Amino acid sequence: MHTSPRFHYIDNLRSLALLLGVVFHAALAYGPYFSNIWFTADSTNHVAFDYFAIWSHLFRMPLFFAIAGFCAALLISKRGGNGFVTNRLKRVLLPFVLFYPLTMLVLFHALGWGADIMHESPALFTVFEAVKEPVISTMHLWFLWNLTQFCLLFWLLQKHTGLYQSILAVVVRPAFLLVALPILLTVALYHQLVPFPAPDKLYPQLWSYGFYGVLFLIGAGLYHHHTKVVQYARYFAPLLIVACLSLVPYFYLMPPPPSLDAVIQAANTGVTTPEHIDIYVVIAQSIAIVSWTGVAFLAGYKWLNRFSQLNKYISDASYWIYLIHVPVLMYIQFPLSNTALSPWLKVFIAISATMTLGLVSYQLLVRHTWLGVLLNGKKVKTAAVQHQTTTAS
Repeated sequence: MHTSPRFHYIDNLRSLALLLGVVFHAALAYGPYFSNIWFTADSTNHVAFDYFAIWSHLFRMPLFFAIAGFCAALLISKRGGNGFVTNRLKRVLLPFVLFYPLTMLVLFHALGWGADIMHESPALFTVFEAVKEPVISTMHLWFLWNLTQFCLLFWLLQKHTGLYQSILAVVVRPAFLLVALPILLTVALYHQLVPFPAPDKLYPQLWSYGFYGVLFLIGAGLYHHHTKVVQYARYFAPLLIVACLSLVPYFYLMPPPPSLDAVIQAANTGVTTPEHIDIYVVIAQSIAIVSWTGVAFLAGYKWLNRFSQLNKYISDASYWIYLIHVPVLMYIQFPLSNTALSPWLKVFIAISATMTLGLVSYQLLVRHTWLGVLLNGKKVKTAAVQHQTTTAS
């Protein structure tokens, strides 16, 4: 019996990208750069958390959408277009519909509880008081809403076989990745804040299509032309050097953090266009995004392309953990803000407690329930998974 190869590094990268989101959002509370825009901003902070958050932000979600595109092409190859869209509606759109209202209710409760117990409220609470009719945000679940849109468009694209194959062949060529992609990202992000914001509105945001949508297509192209991954892996070292060097102009040109007035205006209008646009920092950001996303993808291919029971369990749990992690972090970080602990110890406690609660709740409430089937599909026997060995081509 013929079985399709299992790309274990894709599973492992997906879970790492999601779990890195827990670390990213935990770090936002302890970096002074984000003190005006994050719920649990703590007066005890350190600039190192800013550097980590801004650096990881460059590739975390771009990598996720490239992986999502890879998985989309794989699903179409295995199940056909209709099977693909049915799967994505169930595994992506339905969790968004279920978790979005629940998340909003829990967030409102957490904010009210935090306001009551904190000795010193974060600056963002001032924004809440000033904004009368805020634009609805999809919060950290924006990736599900955007991914649903991309999957529906991808489903329509695959119906036109010639165009589908041509586009996916073009987007993985060296000239496209090295020249066209940075230009496309610069155009897409030109009118956005630096660092780039989340496309968290309910209405479609075209800049997200030119950014995450293009990366989604590249991921799909890498599935159909997987020999390109093997080819590009040979250049991992020089790409890593370019990625490291790209941080120098990016951090040097980084604009000052947004003022409270700017945050209030953005909350009222939903517009994230800065007052002054510096094309050089946008270009530096685009180069850094392309290089660091490429480094992360190739690092996964080189060192994470193996199956283990632990990796499989973490991969399954990561979806659930990401869905619930922001409210959980808030309940942990609000009381921590009243302590005199160092920011390093606070972030360690916040991450450790969130991960522990996420794993325990996954095991007890999700893994063997209908919710686990919804998020991760039906379980397959370990022997079958191990038999689906990954090939390099």
